[in-house]
Formats: sequence, structure tokens, C-alpha cells
Amino acid sequence: MANRLHLLWVGAALLLLVFVPAYISTLTPGHGIPRDGTSLVVGRDFLNIWMYGRAAWEANPQRYYDMDAYLAALGPIVGGGYPGQLWSYPPVAMLVAAPFGLLPYLPALALWTLCGTVAFLVALRLWTRAWRVVALPLAAPAALLGVMSGQFALFAAAILLTVLRWRDSRPWLAGALVGLLLVKPQLALLVPILFLATRNWRAFAAAALSSLVLAAIVALLWGVDIWRIYVATGIANQSLVLSDPDHLAGPFMPTLFMNLRVVGVPVSLASGLQMALSLLAATLVWLRFRHRPAATDLSANLLFLACAVSATPYMLSYDTLSFAAMAVLALAVGQGGRIVPNLAFFLPLLQLAAGMAGLPGPGLIPIAVALYLMREKNMHDALKFNRARP
Repeated sequence: MANRLHLLWVGAALLLLVFVPAYISTLTPGHGIPRDGTSLVVGRDFLNIWMYGRAAWEANPQRYYDMDAYLAALGPIVGGGYPGQLWSYPPVAMLVAAPFGLLPYLPALALWTLCGTVAFLVALRLWTRAWRVVALPLAAPAALLGVMSGQFALFAAAILLTVLRWRDSRPWLAGALVGLLLVKPQLALLVPILFLATRNWRAFAAAALSSLVLAAIVALLWGVDIWRIYVATGIANQSLVLSDPDHLAGPFMPTLFMNLRVVGVPVSLASGLQMALSLLAATLVWLRFRHRPAATDLSANLLFLACAVSATPYMLSYDTLSFAAMAVLALAVGQGGRIVPNLAFFLPLLQLAAGMAGLPGPGLIPIAVALYLMREKNMHDALKFNRARP
């Protein structure tokens, strides 16, 4: 196992030794909250989550879906001239963020990071007790970017890993956890197909019920109209990123759609190609899981997570953390070959390098991984069949 993980550990260690000191050296006092070299506050994306937490205790939080109103509210906190932030999460984010909105920003960020790290470690421990394997995903590029950004990435990865581990043994709990992914619904696009393919009706029902309950709680606390405003305005705010990759994070999205947009492919053509890729990803999940592989089948789970990345046009590099973690688990036991897990682990770095150079390509790595794993499964099945023939 140690030899198989050696390259990942070396790459992760080098990244930590170079990137972390370099990032810390860019920090400046800012306007009450330290800023980094990009002029964004420490924890950058957590600023949005923290503002959702504060808004949860205010009247009419839906007003912040108006970008001008949100930027006006940010002014006294971060100072004038701050780069634009988007208030685009679904309203369920307020339920998750509410406790953190009661704290000052920096203590809230520290607690958020600690909770996310613990949740991620607990989820990994469901898969293995080997601490050398458990610790490695915490040093993955996706984890580093997620922590630096103060993102939901650690929580999302913990949820996905737990859902995959418990889908057979604890289907009601696994399904219930899916509702929490309403904070980032693009991460759960293929989960219903997984449950349907495996005929896991209890998990499917629990996922639908938990999603409806959370949506109802939001409507009860802040009014039904908040959902209408989110659909009309919040989703439109998100679409700015997709239609204009220079607006926010085009180089950081390892998706086919955004790879194509970065090199100037028109939205209509990029959308059509992304839709074809999404259909392929959904088909692969259906074909692989209709035979109901065990929840502990690491190769099948790695294929699912590869397809989950491929299926959406909107996924940032830190959101691939569950994909990287499953790749580490598979590599530790000798599944998936050597190249496939390394590609999954270092995908954010590959995307960053290609994105900064204006080159497409990394958005096809996850589907290539899925196709390779499907081919390996078919070859294994054929070999077993031939051996069983008289």
C-alpha cells in the first residue's frame, strides 16, 4: 500500500510546502478581515456562507439575491472597492450557515473549517481504519483549495462518501443526507439514477422526503416567495459564471462546458456538447449500477463520482474532493490501476495549469476515468464467463 500511495504523498507534500507558505506571505490586514494576494478576504467563499448565516436571523433575507443590495451589505464589512461576490446559493444554505452567522467572521471561519475537516475524516473512517490512507485526501489539491476558499467542499465530500457507504446498510440515513446537498444541488445530479438503478427505493424515498422537508422549513421560516426569487434571480446570478467564464472562475472548473467556454466556444455549442456528455455519464452510471454492485465496491463508486463530475457544467475544482478521496481508497487496495487514481487526485492542478494557459482538456479526464473503469469491469466479467465455460 505504501508504495502505491508514494507518488500522491510526494505530490501532496510538495504542494503543501510550496503553496501554503506562499499564500500566507500574501496576507495583508485588509478592512477588519485579512485579505490575500488576490485582494479577497481570507476564506473568500466563506464570506458568502457567513453572510447567509447572518441573513438567516434578519427579515427579508431574499433581498440579497439582488446583487446591488448584497454588495451594499458587504461594504461596511469588507470596505469599499471589494471585488464582486455572488449571492447565489439556494435558500437551504441559510439553515446550514445560521449558527456560524452568530459569530464574528474569523472565529466562524475557524469553526467552519474544523467542522468540515472532522466531518470529512469521519466519513473516510467509514471506509478504512488506515490513518495513512485517511490522512492523504486531506492533503489533496481539492481539499487544499476547499480550505483556502472556506468552501462547502469538505462537507459535500463527507456527505457523498457517507451516502455511498450507507446506501445498502442504512438506506434511510443515506437518502436523508442527500437533502443536505441542496446547498449545492449540482453535486447530486446522478444520485437519483444511482438509487433507481440499484432499486434502492428506501434511499430514493428518503432523499426526496428530506429535500422536501428542508424546502418546506425554508418556506416556513422565510416565506414561500424566497424560492420564487431564488429561481428568478439566484439561478440567473449563477448563470453569469457559465455564460461569462472571465466573470469568476472559468480556469478553476474541470467541466467540458467551461473548458470549451474558456477557449471561446459559443454557449449554444458548448451546452449541446455538455448535454451529450451528461447523458453519457448518466448512462454509464445506470449500466454499472443496474447489476447492484456492493456498496464497498470501490471501482464502482469511483466510476459514479467520475460521472458525477462529468454530468454538470458547473463544478469547481474543490468540489472534486470526493472523487479524489475515492481514488485514494481504490489505489490503496490496488484497484483502478495506477494512472487513473493519480489523474483523479491531481485533477485540480491539471485544470488550473490548463485553465491559466487557456487550454481545454481536463474536463474530459473524469469521463475518461469512468470509461476506463467500465472497460475494466467488462473485461473482468468476460474473463470470469470464459473461465466458467466447460
